[in-house]
Amino acid sequence: MTNLIIGGALVGIGLIGILVFWIIAIVKAFQAKETVWGVLTILFGIVGLIFFFVKGFTKLGIWNVVFVLLYLVGAGLIGLAISNDPTLLENMGGLPQAPPAQ
Repeated sequence: MTNLIIGGALVGIGLIGILVFWIIAIVKAFQAKETVWGVLTILFGIVGLIFFFVKGFTKLGIWNVVFVLLYLVGAGLIGLAISNDPTLLENMGGLPQAPPAQ
């Protein structure tokens, strides 16, 4: 259960960070008159990470990678918690219940 809580927190923090840096990448691209980079970042989020490193925003790129890693570690912890106790998923309504026997 602890892995589930910690994993959920890490996933939440990672998602918020990824969203913030995605928006920053879009804004930076359009401010630099790099319309193609901006549009590609809107369509494919990984392009924003590439944009940071290609255009010299290394600190922003590193922070973006940190939040992606937080998200991945959190998702792994959630998967570990569910694989150790599959009833967690059933209790949260994640799996369909079998119809009652007649």
